[in-house]
Amino acid sequence: MRFFLRILFTILFIFNINFIISQEINFHTPIDAPFDLSGTFGEFRSRFHTGIDFKSRGVQGQKIFSIEDGFVSRIEVNTYGYGKVIYIDHPNGYTSVYAHLRNFSPELNSYIKSELYKSQKNSIKKFPKKNEFIISKGSLIGYSGNTGRSFGPHLHFEIRETKNQDAINPLMFNYKYIDQERPIIRGLYIINEENSLVKKLPMRKKISKLNDSTYISEIIEYNGKIGLGLDIYDIQYKNLYNQNGIYKVELFIDSILSYSYQMDKIKFSENHFKKIMYDYQSLIERNKKVLKIYTPRNSNLSFLKKNSFDGIINSEDFKDSSITIKISDWNKNSSYLKFKIKSIDSKIKESPSEGIEILTTQNYTLNKNSSIIEIGKNTFYDDLLLNVSYDSDTLNLGEEKNPFRSSIKIKLPHRIIDTMRLRQSFVGKIVNNRVSYLSSKKDDSFIFTNTSSLGKYTVSIDTLKPEIRSINFKNNSNVKGKNSLRLRLKDELSGIKNYSSYLNGNWVLFEYEPKSNLIFHDLSDGVIKNGENELIIKYEDGVGNKGVYKSKIYY
Repeated sequence: MRFFLRILFTILFIFNINFIISQEINFHTPIDAPFDLSGTFGEFRSRFHTGIDFKSRGVQGQKIFSIEDGFVSRIEVNTYGYGKVIYIDHPNGYTSVYAHLRNFSPELNSYIKSELYKSQKNSIKKFPKKNEFIISKGSLIGYSGNTGRSFGPHLHFEIRETKNQDAINPLMFNYKYIDQERPIIRGLYIINEENSLVKKLPMRKKISKLNDSTYISEIIEYNGKIGLGLDIYDIQYKNLYNQNGIYKVELFIDSILSYSYQMDKIKFSENHFKKIMYDYQSLIERNKKVLKIYTPRNSNLSFLKKNSFDGIINSEDFKDSSITIKISDWNKNSSYLKFKIKSIDSKIKESPSEGIEILTTQNYTLNKNSSIIEIGKNTFYDDLLLNVSYDSDTLNLGEEKNPFRSSIKIKLPHRIIDTMRLRQSFVGKIVNNRVSYLSSKKDDSFIFTNTSSLGKYTVSIDTLKPEIRSINFKNNSNVKGKNSLRLRLKDELSGIKNYSSYLNGNWVLFEYEPKSNLIFHDLSDGVIKNGENELIIKYEDGVGNKGVYKSKIYY
């Protein structure tokens, strides 16, 4: 017992020390803009949001500053992901991250441009030496942008523990901002947790607002095991319309804290669990984010607090009970949902379900009319019933009701003899009668791919090469006085795989913005010469359809 108490005390001591240290650190602001957030720490997106998003007044080019003394430990230029991003290690044991930048500071921009030209690649990742780029607190390191997987101008900002790269909520470091609004509760849902094999859409319950802080619902009658789900979001203030995530959630059953989480720290290894924090079926079929107010099966998340229960409500334990759910933002603005539950004897009979039983503990190889599906252990988070058929060259692989933990392999037979046609073929997913491209491999009998979703799949062929056209110049035109050369490069089906650009036979950097299908060259790079220049761009799509663009320009 003493040993246990000593361990518990040590854990609490370390947590408190870290919290105190974070509160005492006075970091510089990372952006020259108002403290308006379009994204909060821990939001459930395609993965857990490991930082905060600063709005940049809807424009690019806001100055970005280092929050503390340190050195540049990593710098990247990518088409996707974080786009242009800087990592700075600080002597206090933290790393700050600044993503989706339009550009870097002049010194860093010169360095990364030089490295791009050396490598003759349009994307790059560099890890400068410790003393190569010393950064002082408050110094300019770049400008806000919209590069990578960004859907509007902003700064994505992170603070990580350098030793393990765990993400820390930046708001723990004395960043203060205006937020006087309570979180919003839009819906209450009852989720069936009695049988993991049977997937049912959550049942929505009517709620109403009692006063400024409290929502109420009707008495919920139930039998067996249920979980609660909420449609919730937070706002910073009334004129800022971004729907942000919730910092803290607490579930009380008869005044006993039964489930809670608090978004202070996230391990990157936990990112895949985002898929089961929401009811996946509601997300797919209703495009509705129903947040589970209980611990999902087969999960062990660091931000979930250890309480009396895991939030699962069992009719054997709770006959007549009072429920209170409290949701809070960082500034301790809170909203409450209150209602009663009552267990009943009758149980809704479930219709028998058909399909192949897929257990998480086993490997499977399924054969359907010459098609093959390979499913490994722990591919799914839960056991499930899977309906599989292969008819008219289409593989029907169940419905998208179950999130994946890892991918499965699909092998579809083909009868393509022509070498060219085989190269142009791929496994495509059918969504709303349209085929989307999946990177595929081929052999003499099969075309195969890996996928992380259920649904319909077929063999498709892409015979069209990508399209390219100039935007701000013409063939045989003078480009003197322009800042850049801009072209539209797009492919309707298999997408742009790669491209290479040359001026007068020498490789030249053209950056790619896939959101607008734009490639562009900054003329300040100084590689264009006075007089006549020959521009050549070679490009290729996902299945190998190639094209060449040629133009003469004058400078």
